[in-house]
Amino acid sequence: MRESKEEKLALLEAALFVTEKPLSAEELKRFLGVTEEELRNLLSELKRRYDSNDSGIELLELNGYKLAVKAAYSQRVARFAKHTELSRGLLRALSLIAYYEPMKQSDLVRAIGNRAYEYVRELERMGFIRSEKFSRTKVLRTTRHFKEYFGIRSKEDLRDVIKANSES
Repeated sequence: MRESKEEKLALLEAALFVTEKPLSAEELKRFLGVTEEELRNLLSELKRRYDSNDSGIELLELNGYKLAVKAAYSQRVARFAKHTELSRGLLRALSLIAYYEPMKQSDLVRAIGNRAYEYVRELERMGFIRSEKFSRTKVLRTTRHFKEYFGIRSKEDLRDVIKANSES
């Protein structure tokens, strides 16, 4: 039985909703049994629907496709997420690194104290940041995993997350 466009759109939305990692165009084409052009049309339609209403969800294209909470709402709903393993201190350290990146570890220590060393180790373990030796300190940067996890594509998205978090 051949599915209608609406059924394919619903299947696409459901697949993007349940995945934790972005799905590639190839995976989606195989899953839906569609051509490249049909997939582009379905993705465009889904994006249009999420962009046209006041949804808290958006379609992201970061090494594939996935649905994510819009940056402006992510901190306010984070407590309901399955993987809320970031303590307030870790989140503060990560926010500073993301906002000021590239950031020297010594500057982070000055901003939040000696626990910064522990936070850096944990954030590296979680894959949210990477560090590079620089003279007697390290330079800290966020990773692609950080951007995908929080749905951040730009500094503006990051500012929205920080602003939403400070208002709640």
